[in-house]
Amino acid sequence: MNTLGFTIVGFGNIAKTHMTALRTLPIIKQLPVTPVLNTLVTRRPEQTLEQARQIGFAHVTSSLEEALQYNGTEAISICTPNALHAEQVRLAVQYNQAIYCEKPVTESAASTAQLLPDVPSTLTQQLAFVYRYHPAVMRIKAWLNEGIIGDVLQCRLAYLRSGYLSDVRPYSWRVNDSLSGGGAIIDLGVHALDLLRHWFGELKSIEGSTETFIKSRRAGNGKDERVAVNVDDWAMMNYETVQGVQGIVEVSRIAYGDDAFRVHIIGTKGSITCNLESDKKPQLHLINGRHESAPEPVSLSLLPDEKTTMGIFQDSHFASLHHFILRHNGDQRWNELAPTLEDGLVVERLVAHVIQSSEAREQR
Repeated sequence: MNTLGFTIVGFGNIAKTHMTALRTLPIIKQLPVTPVLNTLVTRRPEQTLEQARQIGFAHVTSSLEEALQYNGTEAISICTPNALHAEQVRLAVQYNQAIYCEKPVTESAASTAQLLPDVPSTLTQQLAFVYRYHPAVMRIKAWLNEGIIGDVLQCRLAYLRSGYLSDVRPYSWRVNDSLSGGGAIIDLGVHALDLLRHWFGELKSIEGSTETFIKSRRAGNGKDERVAVNVDDWAMMNYETVQGVQGIVEVSRIAYGDDAFRVHIIGTKGSITCNLESDKKPQLHLINGRHESAPEPVSLSLLPDEKTTMGIFQDSHFASLHHFILRHNGDQRWNELAPTLEDGLVVERLVAHVIQSSEAREQR
């Protein structure tokens, strides 16, 4: 059997999302190779050993270097705190592993810029900007390419989450600036900014502001201690692309009661709207009232069909890993769709500019 062995680094929710996709891919799709869960790398190998065996892992270890020396591993899926990514990518390069990395590439644009020259161009690599594989995003891309709404004038994005409003939520690596590199703007903003580039091309300018509303959290060690929070809960950005599209991006992790990822694109002939949290098909609004036949992109075949869907979130990860496997096997279809570590660097530089300019305004 022709296989592609994966080392999964991490055992949190996103790692389990990757595992679910890899386990279900051969059930739903005909693949050129069979993905195999070879090794799990986790900080608690003893506690997770039994579950890892049930999932199908052949090996469990706390050492990534040890994992990459096992026979049968050819690809690595990195699902760890952002500040650990650079070292893990370099180890993967050392052992000639294909690299599938969660976003952002690292905790900072500076760290990512130092890392990228160490990644050879011959190595298959992909960044998990999985919204590119969202069925509504694929359709929007195809509709824009067809010019259905005319020349695009504006795009407004609002990516809103609510889980960090309560300060009862304890301190974690996601609110530790040295491990995460930022809050909502890094966690959510990179996805939104990547979609702007994916749909409309490079940005000419971006300005914005960030705010930390919940300024401390419980330490989470069973004691009544508080730890200061230095990453943002909310950010607002104004941008313009090289092609002249203008708009606003809002990201929040404290939007209690309003979880959504709203898209509103305005063109000279109409608009496209959708909520990426719930809509697989965007809404098309044309000034002349006619609803022309909108193209269905062939890349939708990367996703599960309606009878095998696991929900939009899981489906998008499924499609992204599906594409990664195809690309690693030499399939050149939809190469322009695949997000790279280089794409991550461009977006991280935009984020860094917003954070730095926001901090500079606060100090004046």
